[in-house]
Order: sequence, then structure tokens, then C-alpha cells
Amino acid sequence: MEDTSLENRKLVYDIVMSRPVEERFLMCAQMYEDAKEFAKIGMPDILSPLEEERYIFKRIHGCYPEESVRRNY
Repeated sequence: MEDTSLENRKLVYDIVMSRPVEERFLMCAQMYEDAKEFAKIGMPDILSPLEEERYIFKRIHGCYPEESVRRNY
């Protein structure tokens, strides 16, 4: 579903791409860290550190890490 006009998407793209590659990388890294913080909302308090990592991964990516690996090449 697209709720942003093509004109506005192009404007944002142009603004982001005008920044140096290092700054774009840092922006991406910060967005991922922010996504991890949002994924923690509602996380049960009783999870082990490994279970926490798996919970966050699933909330962000929609599956567990081993499910994202293609087994049949």
C-alpha cells in the first residue's frame, strides 16, 4: 500500500541520496537500532538473552533466523 505520492517519494530519495555514503550508512544503522527498540515493546520480561535476540529478530524480519535461510538451492 502506497500512501505517499510519487513526487514526495522522489523528493525524499533525492534528499537522502545527496548525502555522503558514510552518512547514509549511519542513518541506516540508526534506523535499525530504532526498529530494535520498537520491537522490544511488549516483549516478555522472562526471556533469556538468546530468546530476546530471537524475539527481536522475528519482530523485525517476520521469521526466525534459521527460517530465513534457503535450504534448497
